[in-house]
Amino acid sequence: MPPLRILETPELHEPTLIAAFAGWSDAGGAATSAAQYLAERWRAPRIAEIEAEGFYDFTQLRPTVRYVDETRRRIDWPENFFSVHQTPERDLIILNGIEPHLHWKTYVDSVLDVIQRFDVKLVVTLGALFVEYPHTRPMRITGTAPDPEMQERAGLFQRGGRYEGPTGISGVLNVALRDREVPAATIWANVPHYVSASPNPRATLGLLRSLTSMLEVEVPLRRMERASEAFDTQLNEATEKNSEVSEYVRSLEERIDAELDGTSGDGPQAELPATDTIVKDIEDFLRGSSREEP
Repeated sequence: MPPLRILETPELHEPTLIAAFAGWSDAGGAATSAAQYLAERWRAPRIAEIEAEGFYDFTQLRPTVRYVDETRRRIDWPENFFSVHQTPERDLIILNGIEPHLHWKTYVDSVLDVIQRFDVKLVVTLGALFVEYPHTRPMRITGTAPDPEMQERAGLFQRGGRYEGPTGISGVLNVALRDREVPAATIWANVPHYVSASPNPRATLGLLRSLTSMLEVEVPLRRMERASEAFDTQLNEATEKNSEVSEYVRSLEERIDAELDGTSGDGPQAELPATDTIVKDIEDFLRGSSREEP
């Protein structure tokens, strides 16, 4: 049986596909949180799914079990699903996916099938990566766009050099899109590598702001803004309690500011201290805040 299941076939107008994948390219869960936020805020119905069987090692990514009533339990399997939000200007398909363990080419073919079936005009992949960047500076968003105007609207920071090395499912998909001449854009949140807490609403908000500006679409962001502000407060408080982390953050600030000013910034760098305490403080806070009303 083909892994792709089409649930609905609505008539779509100039659709754009927004794709995010949990795993290697989703630091702090920022990208998949952004896709989930869009689907929930837009109340986007599902139109397609990719069957998990055959793509995942379930000893690494285990299904979960939960009660549906007092006596019956159900198994929730890893999901890859497409939702749609329709607007007068353009329609938006949202893929909230998980990087597969196996059969990457077949998985990408399933995504390409959706792109072909619904005549997708543009694909935007969301991602997040851990980098040496201080949380005290504005969230840096990097990436590419099909044209300079979209690049400017999205506020994408351009990094020097061309990356060569291991890649994720987003990279494989984007090469396939290029080979088929499907216009594509990428938006990446640069997450401080000493902040591994997940979710990371600050990075998610950065992705959402860049994406909505690039595509000139509207989505209420106040809920994510509140979560980001609270996250920043807790992160700053946790950092100030740890002198080693504070010193390290200051060294990162000096390096980044020197890069922006065009000066050297090649002086001695402080070593990254053990940050178990700061991560625990943030994660404890997030667990508490997740129980608050949205």
